[in-house]
Parts: sequence; C-alpha cells; structure tokens
Amino acid sequence: MLLAMSGKLGTRPEGRKTRGRSLRQTSHLENRPPPAMGAVVTGESGTRESHLSLDGMTPAEVAAALQHLPGLVFFDTSGNLPASYGAPVSIVAARPREILRGSIHSAADRGNLRAMLEKGAAGTAPDRGFPLGGLCGWVGYEGDFVFGDFPEMLVYDHRGGRWHQSGELAREMTRPAGTSAEIGEFRPLMPRETFLSGVRRIHEWIAAGDIYQVNLTQAFEAKVNGGDLFPLYETLRECSPAPLAAYLSLGGTEILSSSPETFLRMSGRGIETRPIKGTRPRFANPDEDRRSAYELQTSPKEIAELVMITDLLRNDLGQVCEFGSVQVAEMLQLETLGQVHHLVSTVTGTLCEDIDHADALAACFPGGSITGAPKKRAMEIIRELETEPRGVYCGAIGYLGYHGESQFNIAIRTLVREGERLSYHVGAGIVADSDPEKEYEETLHKAAGIRMAVERWRTASVRPELD
Repeated sequence: MLLAMSGKLGTRPEGRKTRGRSLRQTSHLENRPPPAMGAVVTGESGTRESHLSLDGMTPAEVAAALQHLPGLVFFDTSGNLPASYGAPVSIVAARPREILRGSIHSAADRGNLRAMLEKGAAGTAPDRGFPLGGLCGWVGYEGDFVFGDFPEMLVYDHRGGRWHQSGELAREMTRPAGTSAEIGEFRPLMPRETFLSGVRRIHEWIAAGDIYQVNLTQAFEAKVNGGDLFPLYETLRECSPAPLAAYLSLGGTEILSSSPETFLRMSGRGIETRPIKGTRPRFANPDEDRRSAYELQTSPKEIAELVMITDLLRNDLGQVCEFGSVQVAEMLQLETLGQVHHLVSTVTGTLCEDIDHADALAACFPGGSITGAPKKRAMEIIRELETEPRGVYCGAIGYLGYHGESQFNIAIRTLVREGERLSYHVGAGIVADSDPEKEYEETLHKAAGIRMAVERWRTASVRPELD
C-alpha cells in the first residue's frame, strides 16, 4: 500500500456545525557492508531519521530481506498510482514494540491507540509528508483491530529515488531462507445459487423501499501448510499491481492485499476518501479494452451506484468535518488497473479540531463502498445473507502515523492466512437493475488477479497441492 502525501490536504464544503523483484534472484546481499547513511535528524528522545543508500534495491527486495524479523509490514506502491496522490512512498516496518488488539468502536480502545501514538511521537523526528513511525495494522469489517507500534521504518520516496530510515532496520537485512508453503485448491463457501438467491432477495428489499444498494460478497478458502507467503505476495503484485497493496505478518495473521481503493487518507486535519464502484475486465486487444472501458463509463447502473455511494461518503465525512468543508473533488473518473477497469470518485474535507485520526476512522467505518446505502440497513442485510464473517476483508489496512500522516485502504483483492486456512472474498454492488448472473460473474472478474497469482506461483515453484 502506498502513502502519498505532499503536504496537508486542502479544505473543502459541507460538514458538522458542531465540534468546531525477489531477493532469491539476487546475490548482492551476501557479505554486503552496512548501508551508507546520509543526513541524520535526531528526535527528542534520540530516535534517528536518516537518508541511506541501499544499492538500488527495490522496496520489495528490502521487505524480502527483512522476512526473518517479527511483525513484517510492507505498504507497497507497486503501480497504477493516480496523479492526484502527490508524492508516493512505500513503507517497510518490522519489530513492533507492542501489539494492541481491540475494537475501533470502543472509545476506551481508541484511547489506547491514542496513548501509543503520543508515546511514539515523543521520541521521533517529525513527519515529512510521510510517517517515520506509527501504528501499522488493520481493522476487520466487524470492527476488531490489530495494530503494532513500529518506531522503526524504512520509507522509499519513489519520485525522489531516496530511502529514509528511523531505527536500524537496514542493518538487519539478510537473504531470505524460508520454507515454501503448500496451498490446496480454493473452494467456494457460498453455493452459486445461494449468491443468486441473495441478489433476488435484495431486489425485493429495494422494491419495498427498504434499501437502495447492498454489497453482497462470497468467500473462497483453501488449506495452507508450511512457510510464509511473501513469495506468493511477490507474484500477486506482479499479476495485479495496485496503488494500495500491502503485505503484513502480524499478530498471528498473514495478509496479502492488492487493493486499488483508498478508504481514508489523512494529513493533519485534511481527509480524503476515494470510493470505487463498477468493474469491467481488461483485454489484451486494445480495441476490446477500450470498448470494455467505454461500456463501464456509459453504464447507467454503474454510474447510479457510484453516485449513491459518493453521497453516502459525503455524509460520513460530514460527521467529522468542519461545516462547509466537504467536497466531491472528482466524480466518475475511469481508473485502469492490471486486470480491470473501475469508476472512482474523490471526496475531501477538513476534520474538526476535536476529531483525531482514530475518531475519524471509527466514525466512517466500515467503508460505504463495501456496505451499501443506507449503510446501517445494508449492514443488517449483509449479516442476514452472507454465510461467513468478512474478517479482514472489507475492513481497512494501513497505519496511523505518530505525527498526523495516516492512510488506510479498503481490504479488497486480499488473501488472509489464519493457521491452516487461506481465504479471500469477492463481492458486487447490487442495485434495482442488477442482473444476478452478471453480478456473480463480476465477482469472478475481481478475483482474476488472485487466481492468476496463485496458479503462476504454483507453476513457477512446482509446489504440491494439498487436498
């Protein structure tokens, strides 16, 4: 996942009036000298921030070289960066000082997050449009969170071509020597007919005036044994590059995400969300690919869906932003990724002075693009129709920076490993004129990058499959 902050986000309309490449293919790590350090900045408690040279290593290579450390986190700018994102960076962190679990909906648990941030901020250099320390982790769809406190980070400025460091992680790099994992065949946990029936039931609720739109999802799972899945993540980022990709091995869970969607991006009091709706497949033939994109851009169903969700998110930001500051900065923009085309909007605002980033995350959670409208009723219908908890899926993956730089994706296009279970979900937004069969097929289009990555990884590695 990327962070791309070039300064404070601008202020805008409506809001509240109240509350004012893989290292296995390289050899330059063997017998390498310590990395060359550049300018050093020392924080109040002695924590260093420095520039350093890593011999042209990519962020993925650096992350792979730190797999042996506990709590590896990699927020990965691997492609398709929107021009509006400013200066993109990738972040590698490891060795969390502490791991905190709780619920984003609990004021007490948010207070614990706030205390960890204040402690971290006291000993670190100020941010430079990106964090040099912070709380990294995820919030599950149901609200449970896992965050590690990471005072040590390696941050790569893609446009400047420069590494920044807090801590000493660069001195810990070594060639990865992990064992290969074994992954069985993925099986759907929701029968096709159950999904189609769910779409028809949503149509009934829409006709009754109960709901306007619902995001309906299904899960697939496989058995996994053996070593870590970072090599699979490297394949996933090649098959399905995304601007908000991430790999985390934290708190007993391993997450591989190629998400294209920003949930919240916050810099100081500036806040931004970028909902995605509508999906069409990519084609190798340029004419076919253009037709697919044009069909998406002119689809009344997809346009109506994104307009609806954009309005929902305007209201969500309005709960935590200054009155008159919430604005739709972009509407119905085409965004093209490796496997699919999407439609995207951008909504911005200015947080009220008494609202911090943890409060904003809680107030807007979960994202409207993966629930529906109205949000509360959509979530009730989701609980009734879906056969599995969403967990990490459709939650948010990202970080709260010590000094006010925070970013979270929507956790879609994401694999999650817990014990011997490896799973992913895919979904579709259901509105009045949704065709059940087409919506089911859309979910399969969205999983194309994951399926391609797993098959390519198996073929390249000649790994056995589990039953």
